[in-house]
Amino acid sequence: MGVEKLKAPKGMGAECRGATLVEVVVVVGILVMAMGMVGSTVFQVLTIEQRWRDGAVATKELRHAGSWFAGDALNAESTDLVDGGPPVAGATMTWTDSWGQAHSATYTLSGADLNRNYDGAQHTIARRVASAGFSLSSAILTFDLEVQASRNATKSASIQTFLRRLES
Repeated sequence: MGVEKLKAPKGMGAECRGATLVEVVVVVGILVMAMGMVGSTVFQVLTIEQRWRDGAVATKELRHAGSWFAGDALNAESTDLVDGGPPVAGATMTWTDSWGQAHSATYTLSGADLNRNYDGAQHTIARRVASAGFSLSSAILTFDLEVQASRNATKSASIQTFLRRLES
């Protein structure tokens, strides 16, 4: 029994050498381009998602503040706003409920937060506020609110409420 030489599998003979430098450079270049395209696509998707999320948050802030404002305005018997005056950044509305208890709601803009002080309890009802304005014309109370949606965009709403209980 002698030692047998192992034979190379078919196609793996002496004629098979390694890849040339040019082939390696081409393959690496193709891989870099593919990774760049995938990375760019992922970045774009994440950017679009962030803008959409910012817009949705801004819309929520507008709706939340508008809901509080409309409820208070419908109850209001008096306000500190001057009829026909220019819009101001804050307003107070007062009323008495059906049990005879007096209530007040004061809206103030503090930095980028819109705050509501209801009977001494203060809550932030909107964040990232770019501007807020309250005005009164006859028995119509107008609330204009602009909220930052993304770096270069804002969302705004203008709510008008008829003050049914406002005393003249």
